[in-house]
Amino acid sequence: RRKYIRIETPFMARFRVKQFEGVGTPLPFWDPVTIMNISAGGTYFYYKMSLGLDSLLYLKIYVPTCPSVINCVGKITRIDEPKDNTMFRIATEFKEIGITTDESTDNKDDRIDKDLMFNNEIYPITPYKAN
Repeated sequence: RRKYIRIETPFMARFRVKQFEGVGTPLPFWDPVTIMNISAGGTYFYYKMSLGLDSLLYLKIYVPTCPSVINCVGKITRIDEPKDNTMFRIATEFKEIGITTDESTDNKDDRIDKDLMFNNEIYPITPYKAN
């Protein structure tokens, strides 16, 4: 059984691999990705290459019903290999979640409780249907 309710709808996001202290700095660019589903526990998305199990990612998630960007740090917990020339399927577990209206802030301020965010206590996250 799942610990958190999963929202099975696509959300636009950007990510970059988080570097460890003393091992350089994060790359200056953010790769776009479509998150296939999301919950208070983490996300699931497709990507063109494997990012490495246990890697940490900075994520900026754009939810149409939220006036702010959801900033997260996620740890890759599962990577499903591609079949028939498709993409890698990557699952992450949230380690930190915050919100900001300033996209230049990298997950440093405004930390919030993920249970509150995803139970409509802060923003009502409703399924987004693409036209």
